Amino acid sequence: MSGSSEARDDGPEVPRRRPGRPRLTEPSPEYRHRLEEIIDTGAKVFHDRGYNAGSLDDVAAALGLRKASLYHYLRSKAQLLYFIFDRAISLSLQRLDEMSDIADPRERLAALIAHQVRMVADEPSLFAVFFDQRPRLDDAFEAEIRQKERAYVGRIAANVQSAADAGELPHVDARHAAHALLGMTSWVYKWFDPTRDDPDEVAATMISLVLGP
Repeated sequence: MSGSSEARDDGPEVPRRRPGRPRLTEPSPEYRHRLEEIIDTGAKVFHDRGYNAGSLDDVAAALGLRKASLYHYLRSKAQLLYFIFDRAISLSLQRLDEMSDIADPRERLAALIAHQVRMVADEPSLFAVFFDQRPRLDDAFEAEIRQKERAYVGRIAANVQSAADAGELPHVDARHAAHALLGMTSWVYKWFDPTRDDPDEVAATMISLVLGP
């Protein structure tokens, strides 16, 4: 299935490098910063307007850029959607890495649940697009996102298994439990209201449901 409602446009042809000109090994900080701004703005546009109705023109206008300037950073609206998805899953994996040093299985699983709640509550546009616009993700990008998702679920399942082995949880199918935890914590994006809900209190409630008081 194709997630793009706009014609593909690879932008202007990139000039060939002049002989002797040093090749950059990675994008500059300025380039990365602008790309992050584009991804953040794209998430807000697709969240507010929907992927089909939102356009690169909307993203450019929100940033005060010409649409043509966006093609220095991405090839199409479909690729922007992929960048949004990749940021969401890569951010999730990165934060799991930050919890890997917690030795106690109960504390580690509690931290994982809290991290999932806070992450979704803190980035509502990013994760609303991730969960709601999945059918629009282009097939060309689906496999890579799916692979990272499997890695994420696998790591949560490993934490569930560790907690069960330590006697903190009943012995259940760890993969099923991982999906159940993800479903509970991810659904926050549908109902969390920052004017009345506190992410730490939501996380504490879910931790109690899973691990007890």
